[in-house]
Amino acid sequence: MTQTSLHQLRTSVDPRGDKKHVFAMALSILRDFELAEDVLQEVYIKLYRHSKDNQVTNVRAWLIRVTRNTALDLYRKKKRELTGFDDQYFERLEYISEDPVDKIVLSKYLALLDSGERQIVIMKDISGLKHKEIAKIMEMPLGTVLWKYRMALKKLKKGLE
Repeated sequence: MTQTSLHQLRTSVDPRGDKKHVFAMALSILRDFELAEDVLQEVYIKLYRHSKDNQVTNVRAWLIRVTRNTALDLYRKKKRELTGFDDQYFERLEYISEDPVDKIVLSKYLALLDSGERQIVIMKDISGLKHKEIAKIMEMPLGTVLWKYRMALKKLKKGLE
């Protein structure tokens, strides 16, 4: 990797913001903090290795796609029900937000939604991706993503009332 391409990689990745999105995506799939942290680390190693030979144009979309695939691979490998919330759940959400209200709302997201809905809501509302980008990442038709997002919001609205 040349010094120029390493500098371009460093300037194109917002470590604080992108780290939050990567961790949120991994957590939404795995529902296990330690495993989500492992995925976070693995994804950034993959980014570094991938950027040695290839140009990454949309770093955030690349990170989220690789995170989703890595987390799903790990989930399938474990072949067991992964537990989600432990006693220190709220203290360990520093990757997502510093605000206690955000932590409570996020815990509601994770508890009320199934895995697919959780992924779509996190990509849309936390990561700020467009529905079209989400459809590409999740390898679903755009209409399905829109429908699942709308149904997830209905669940959240009903559950938070």
